[in-house]
Amino acid sequence: FPLLRNIIMINLLALYLGLFIHFAFVGIPCHSFSASRFVDQLNKNVHPHNGAKSRLFHQHLNEISRSRPSSPTSSSSSSLRSQILDFVEPTTGVKVKLLGAMHYNPASIQLTTDTINALAAEDKLGSVIIESCDIRWNSTLENKFIQSALQSEMRAAHDLGLLYRRPVVLGDQRINITVAQLKNGAREAMTDLIQPWNGGWKRLFDSIQTAREEAVPFGSNFLGIGSFLDPKLLLAAPVILIKYPMSYFVKSPVATAVVLSVLVLLSGDEASANSLANEELGLPDMLVSLLVSALETVVFARIFLKELLAERNEVLAFNILEQCRNYQSKEERSPWIFFPAADEQSDKSTGAVYAPGSVTAKPEEGKVVVAVLGLAHCNGIKKILTENEKRFPLMS
Repeated sequence: FPLLRNIIMINLLALYLGLFIHFAFVGIPCHSFSASRFVDQLNKNVHPHNGAKSRLFHQHLNEISRSRPSSPTSSSSSSLRSQILDFVEPTTGVKVKLLGAMHYNPASIQLTTDTINALAAEDKLGSVIIESCDIRWNSTLENKFIQSALQSEMRAAHDLGLLYRRPVVLGDQRINITVAQLKNGAREAMTDLIQPWNGGWKRLFDSIQTAREEAVPFGSNFLGIGSFLDPKLLLAAPVILIKYPMSYFVKSPVATAVVLSVLVLLSGDEASANSLANEELGLPDMLVSLLVSALETVVFARIFLKELLAERNEVLAFNILEQCRNYQSKEERSPWIFFPAADEQSDKSTGAVYAPGSVTAKPEEGKVVVAVLGLAHCNGIKKILTENEKRFPLMS
């Protein structure tokens, strides 16, 4: 059955490519946006009160102040407000701002820059949390090409956080844990898929439904489809089609070469392609093709919603909450959260991973916690942070 074999191979290739692209979304570190050459000096402990260095510092801040928006709803960012979720974390009373980004998109970089600059101008900028882990982030520091050629909203947030001497937190789940969970998730999904008589299909669909409700909630309090279809994002989207493959090639040239070789070999087989085109597609073949497509979609949905979104959302939300503890008012602090004997000037968060060169958070009031995330994460993280039921089962 050459036609059936070709159909199955094409569908499996589509599944593998889909997982490859979405894994790149997680596994490729966020890359450079040079907010300032002065950031390098900050990393070398240059303090703004040291003579000539102080004048350089204030001169640079003046340059930024002339270019930054006068308010968070300036004309440059107001049309992108649909990518922002503003709310108050209920247990601490601290304001949180989730910035939803299309990775590498210039419009998202602009939104991130405008929002952070505006909060800093009002002296309301608290911790800046970015969707990366220490392993992924530190690997970008080893590659000068990545730092200079590829811009991202994550790097913009990082550089501005260092510039304003605010805590910059690497808030995502570590990549080695994510990879292990992806493998386990794929294994579980395939096991359930081939055991429909043993309740496998029910478990598979139940897990998809539960992960969808947790990771992608809908409603007036969440981002809608318009956030993803914003004209500014769509107009700048072609940029990411260049930056994503480029970043993956720079970071993992061998893996990229293997995938490209497979694509070339498959596309170069003209005889097979002509045979597939000339052979009449009968009803049984169409049904098999539809079945294979449906099954691969189910497996991909399970992995994407649970391992790539829901489980990472929990880690990101936990780290956002921990930073909120540093900025709650003294009246809001509960004895069971804060030890009375603890140093009032020490970091109140638990397990925070700060970016290299970042200051450590300390108790302050009147600050806003900013998290720069992929658009797909925002709704699920807000749901976790604002619901009243027990949170963070994976973190306990």
